[in-house]
Amino acid sequence: MTEGDGVTPLILFVHGANHDGWCWTPVLERLDRVNLRGRAVDLPLTTFEADTEAVREAVRNASGDGPVMLVAHSYAGLPVAAAGHDAQRLVFVAARMPVPGESPSALTPRWGHPEFRAAWETDDRGAVRLRPAARGILYSGSPANLAELAAHRWRPMWSQVPDEPVHDPAWLTVPSTYVVCGADRTVRVEAQRECAARATESVVLDCDHSPFFSAPDRLAEVLADQVTRVMTPLGR
Repeated sequence: MTEGDGVTPLILFVHGANHDGWCWTPVLERLDRVNLRGRAVDLPLTTFEADTEAVREAVRNASGDGPVMLVAHSYAGLPVAAAGHDAQRLVFVAARMPVPGESPSALTPRWGHPEFRAAWETDDRGAVRLRPAARGILYSGSPANLAELAAHRWRPMWSQVPDEPVHDPAWLTVPSTYVVCGADRTVRVEAQRECAARATESVVLDCDHSPFFSAPDRLAEVLADQVTRVMTPLGR
């Protein structure tokens, strides 16, 4: 419970590229067990600007019901950094964490594993689609049934990683935690560690790129602990 108003913080989940909010289901179910509120956002994946506005609107709508903790996975770190200023805490899970003055698209070659970049293609309409090989990379440590179900739900993605820097990323003023996925085959672990060094706190999970499938118990524990940071904020 938060001090003063008795309202439990809402954990607002934002998925990464080619996915939807459904991917957070195992974690949401575990939060239910400990009476923590969670809600998943579905990004439009049409443009980076539309994704950013979707995050901003979700935070705005949720803020009327108490404090908000934003959780971003992978690509979602960009729109969350661009639009998460009114949240009380940010959690980046193997996620982009842009630096002012740095072009996110210019960082891409140092961000993703070449194996994963080879597992997607751009169709004749400009949408990025995942090839079947992406399944074994994204979910290398995940239950096979969940990986198969997730692969059937992959979405085409028109949003582009922006060329222009995110000039005022929310993590500069909002306390943050970075979750490094130590067995990630999608995003380079060393790139994640560079981001983690910027966060208020960090934690390493021994899991693949998709801890909502491969480590839902541990991720839920981390998030439950982060809720206490919303209740009793730490100084930077």
